[in-house]
Amino acid sequence: MTTGQIADMLRSKGLKVTPQRVEIIRFLQTHRTHPTAQQIYEHVLRKVGSVSFTTIYNTVRVLEQMGQVRKIPISETGAIYDIDTSDHGHFVCEVCGSVYDISYEVSFQILGQVKRTELVVYGVCEKCAGKDSATDIKAPS
Repeated sequence: MTTGQIADMLRSKGLKVTPQRVEIIRFLQTHRTHPTAQQIYEHVLRKVGSVSFTTIYNTVRVLEQMGQVRKIPISETGAIYDIDTSDHGHFVCEVCGSVYDISYEVSFQILGQVKRTELVVYGVCEKCAGKDSATDIKAPS
């Protein structure tokens, strides 16, 4: 999305076009790493110099309402944001915290009209499972 398209999108939702909001969207578009609100905040703060968590949450919420971003709850208190809104799940490593996209095929036709799916699988990634010491791996809770 170009800066002009980002500006038009923000204006269409009644939001002012600010350097902070533009940088939030650019960050999500270019860093497909499933960032948390904290990571988005830290990036925008470094790039722009000032930003509030309210701006982060409001901008991401608008993007979510527009279908541009998915909020994926990964714990009771935390969430990640995914710019890839296609149907896919996520694997969360309980050791290092890495998040990986996973594909799945399930037929939901027998259930009726499904509007949204969220699949989050927790385990130990190959990198962490390959560590020599078994004490490095936390038992699933």
